[in-house]
Amino acid sequence: MLWRWLLILLCLSGAVQALEVSAEFKQHQALSYQYTFSQADTIQTLLASDPHWQSGQRQPLKPPANTQAWIRVSLHNPGPIEVPLLLSIDNNLLDKITAYIRHDDASFLTLALGDALPLMQRPIKHEAQLIPLELPAQSHSQVYLQLSHHGTLNIPLSLWHPIEYLKYKSKFNLVYGILAGFILAMIAINFTLYSFTRRRYFLHGTFIIGLFWLLIVHLYGFGYRYLYGSSVWLQQYGQSLLVMFSTLALIPIQRSKALPNLLPIKHDRKLTHLLVLGLILTLLSQLLPLTHATFAAYGMALTLVLGYIVCTLRSRYRRTTKVTALLIYLILLITLSYQLGFELGLFGGAQLDRPVTYICYLILSLYISFVLTRQFILEREKHIKTQQHKLARTQAEDALLKEKLKLQEQAQEELENSIDERTFELQVTLRELEKLNMEDPMTKVKNRRYFDKRLMMEVRRSRREQTTLSLIILDIDFFKKVNDNYGHLAGDHTICAFARLIEQHLKRPHDEVFRYGGEEFVILLPNTSQEGALELAEQIRLATEANELKVAGHHIKFTTSAGVYSAIAQNTNNPTLFTDLADKGLYMAKQQGRNRICIYQPKQET
Repeated sequence: MLWRWLLILLCLSGAVQALEVSAEFKQHQALSYQYTFSQADTIQTLLASDPHWQSGQRQPLKPPANTQAWIRVSLHNPGPIEVPLLLSIDNNLLDKITAYIRHDDASFLTLALGDALPLMQRPIKHEAQLIPLELPAQSHSQVYLQLSHHGTLNIPLSLWHPIEYLKYKSKFNLVYGILAGFILAMIAINFTLYSFTRRRYFLHGTFIIGLFWLLIVHLYGFGYRYLYGSSVWLQQYGQSLLVMFSTLALIPIQRSKALPNLLPIKHDRKLTHLLVLGLILTLLSQLLPLTHATFAAYGMALTLVLGYIVCTLRSRYRRTTKVTALLIYLILLITLSYQLGFELGLFGGAQLDRPVTYICYLILSLYISFVLTRQFILEREKHIKTQQHKLARTQAEDALLKEKLKLQEQAQEELENSIDERTFELQVTLRELEKLNMEDPMTKVKNRRYFDKRLMMEVRRSRREQTTLSLIILDIDFFKKVNDNYGHLAGDHTICAFARLIEQHLKRPHDEVFRYGGEEFVILLPNTSQEGALELAEQIRLATEANELKVAGHHIKFTTSAGVYSAIAQNTNNPTLFTDLADKGLYMAKQQGRNRICIYQPKQET
């Protein structure tokens, strides 16, 4: 019973300083609160110890060793309706927050927040530390906050109606989203320039501006909400990592001569050693407790920036170049000092409402993009001047060589004319040789060698296209008697006349006659049926029988016999099958009395 009365007295004492909240309430920034330091681990232990509460608003708190900070906010709703509220703790980087909410003499409602918990376990999954409140009508409410943090406690509080907070965050996210979009655009521009130019300093610029962007979204809570909400370690150690990495990333840009170099060219390796050493120290610092890791990162980063400034002052660059570089290093120094000031408790209030870090990193990103683009333009201009110098020297050399070139052109022209004449003579000779190689010298029709090649080609075509190939072998009957009675000269005239007679009966371009040997001739008829071949052979036989040849006063009459074979080729490896079977038909015509046409038809089984 004593415990119950004690809680009521504490509630009434808090109600004296309570903030009245009506249904028309919209917002109250810079909310006043009461704080105390205690070793109590629970709200019951704290209240039972009768703590001494002190008034506070935005000043940083530094709890003594082995104690925790407790915050008390008293609210009073005198109206007849329940009022929904959002209590915002405007510091995204607090490690652990435990909220105890009690209305009048009811039991406590406990909520857990902070970076030491995954985002999904917060009461409201938001980048800000938000505590939802529902103030019953005509009630006194108290909110106790138990705070644990690795450094100085900066606890700016604000109270919002949910709709008003939504409006405020919409404007806030719009402004900061536009600024973040500018930085992302510079990242995209530098990466695009690297893709087209393959200049490594554009890749370095993409990397360092990307680190600036990650550090900003980390400080403002957007990284924890959208990128790594389930990684508590990265949320807590991300600030120290990104601060150090973004400072070390300036070294590759300095080595590319886009920024004033720290050391002469002969000592360029020292920059590489410094970069490697800085990365090793950064990674080793993450093994330290969070407080030590954070201060170690800021200490190393500030030491590096001061080193940049000192070496730039001692460098031999032009004054304008040194001044510009110093301004950039000073901006980075101001940014790091400002952030460290919040960690040390030198500054209080809501860091989010003071976009110093955001604006400084935006300026740094703009300057780095400008410097890298200027570096590329200067290199291009230098390259163009070099090319122009080479071009002028080449033009001078060309002018000296013009006379030699004219003499060489004249000599070359005479040589080309001579070569053309020789080439023409050679082509004529080759054509004559080719013609001699293909034609029979006496009859001027194609010879046996060309026939063998043509037969192979037509046999393959017949098999490929499944068309009938016909072949006719013709022979002059009793040719030996012509030679014996009229002489070999008359025999030669007879053979030539027979060849011309056969040519006169060929109508298609692909039908061709060949001298097979002696007085024998072969007619090759692609895509011709047996009936067509037989009709052509019969026309030639009748024309030969009716023809009378006059040679040296003699009238010579002769006849011809022919063998015909027609088929669709089946085996391209044996093209002589057509000539062998047509020759058998010719043999049959000779056996049957000559001056006739015989078609050879293989037996059904063959």
